[in-house]
Amino acid sequence: MLPTIQILVLLLIVVAATALVAARLKISPAILLVLTGVVLALIPGLPKVELAPELVLLLVLPPLIYWSAVAMSWREFRFNLRPISALALGCVMFTTIAVAAVTHWLLALSWPVGFVLGAIVSPPDPVAPLAIARRMQLPRRIAVILEGEGLANDATALILYRFAVVAVSIGSFSLGRAVGMFTVTATTTLGR
Repeated sequence: MLPTIQILVLLLIVVAATALVAARLKISPAILLVLTGVVLALIPGLPKVELAPELVLLLVLPPLIYWSAVAMSWREFRFNLRPISALALGCVMFTTIAVAAVTHWLLALSWPVGFVLGAIVSPPDPVAPLAIARRMQLPRRIAVILEGEGLANDATALILYRFAVVAVSIGSFSLGRAVGMFTVTATTTLGR
């Protein structure tokens, strides 16, 4: 059995090779990375990779979000705040609720557990759509909205995740209180 460090090094080599192949084929690296991940997941006998959530939350997400924030034109972000907010709040909330409902009715999970799962899977990754939008030379405003939504939807999903985990821990959920706290947190975050 391979130690975790060796597995992670091998995965980094696979990621680098996939990025090189994507550059040669002139396709989006994000799309090829997803396809490679699916293929690797379906190969029987490969060792299981487990990453601590703290590692991802502390070492992986902050640099990605920081890079996106630095590259973002904040003047254009403010100009397009309405569609960005509608996508970041509306789509993420809708997806979270839809996943919770489907898991509740099809898998008989409790509503709080369904909301935890929904909050985890709800924020879409804008990397592949942005790469395609730039390649197709779509209007700059669409790219800015996609990029801004990509920044804001992670925050929305993390807040929803927090509420869902609290609901699972406590065993009860107050929709009114959650909406109030969410509104305060979202307006405070967007006001910065």
